[in-house]
Amino acid sequence: MNLFVISDKQGSGKTFISAGIAATMQSLGYSVGYYKPVQTGALNQNGFITSQDVTFIKKIDPNVNTKVSYTFETDAIPYLAAKKENTFIQPEVLVKDLLTLRKSSDIVIVEGNNGIKTPFTENLKTTDFIKAIQASVLMVVEPTHDALEKVLLTIDYLKHHGISPVGVILNKYLKTPDLNIQNMPALIEEYSGIPIVGIVGYQSKFYPSGLIDTILHSVDLETIFEINIPKLNN
Repeated sequence: MNLFVISDKQGSGKTFISAGIAATMQSLGYSVGYYKPVQTGALNQNGFITSQDVTFIKKIDPNVNTKVSYTFETDAIPYLAAKKENTFIQPEVLVKDLLTLRKSSDIVIVEGNNGIKTPFTENLKTTDFIKAIQASVLMVVEPTHDALEKVLLTIDYLKHHGISPVGVILNKYLKTPDLNIQNMPALIEEYSGIPIVGIVGYQSKFYPSGLIDTILHSVDLETIFEINIPKLNN
């Protein structure tokens, strides 16, 4: 299965949730791959360009198979970052790299850049790539006072393009008197028909085993992957 993780904005915790799900599914007996098609704003360490997202995944679980196709220092959307660095992102390379990772993994978690309309090339947006690789979609949302409308618009856009997310995870969730945030889980389900498959509290500090425990107790993995997980039912 290919699971594409999207968000409503930068900083919502896509990589954090992706790492947690990857490590947890590995602990449950599944081989997991993590694929970052394009890393922008990459780190330059002594002349070696590294993907900070892949580094984070490996920090949480070094046994997760990882792959990144293009790595750019430029902090911009993939299309502009590639143009700035005189590179052309080839869609066939993205698909090939994903399929290679898929051969060694039961599950591949794909993490996108920014939003669902973000272009990789002049003619390839995130939604096009999702459809090309036949991925299920998981949305990670940071619940803020004004987030609901953007979340619903994103889901409507996906549905318009024939993509129905398997669920929404609310990340960095805090108890608050804000009625918009208090009622966000129910309102998302009511107005979109998409289930809330996880509510993950704000994590000021975490460690790998603690993150796995958080995912196990806060996220509905069986709904996300549409499978029965034996170890969860023992």
